[in-house]
Amino acid sequence: MRYKHTAYIGVGSNIGDKASNCRKGIAAINECEGCMVEAQSPLYETEPVHLECQDWFVNGVVRIRTDLEPETLLARLKAIEHAMGRRPGGVRFGPRTLDLDILFYDDRILRTILLQIPHPRLHERRFVLRPLCNIAAGLTHPVFGQTIQSLLSDLKDGKKKAKLYKCDY
Repeated sequence: MRYKHTAYIGVGSNIGDKASNCRKGIAAINECEGCMVEAQSPLYETEPVHLECQDWFVNGVVRIRTDLEPETLLARLKAIEHAMGRRPGGVRFGPRTLDLDILFYDDRILRTILLQIPHPRLHERRFVLRPLCNIAAGLTHPVFGQTIQSLLSDLKDGKKKAKLYKCDY
């Protein structure tokens, strides 16, 4: 099948077997009709942001090819999260079994009530930029006009830690 679009999806978990949750989420994306995982970053163990009194996360990023439009892709990602035990209405930035975020979708800039592309805070998050650099360091952010590597180099986050997850060395 020939897919028309490229999207980058952030993957994260900090409940239960975090790495397994991420891997199951990635497998579910790949099994989703209209999607194919094309590249995957290593997983990183990362410090929580905003709500800091919680377990560290395991995070990664995948590049997919898809025929789904952004809103449909978002609905499929939410269904995967739900199937993995995540329920709406939890604490903002709080613990989660699985978190799947659309970071980029082609070079589109989209702002709706349900969805913002590029993800509105990705440029502030080491836990997104570090794994994204593994698979797309030269990708240019369509709003800021900077590469992912440049955004990571310029990051002012107090040097939040993002270290390779022990199972991904």
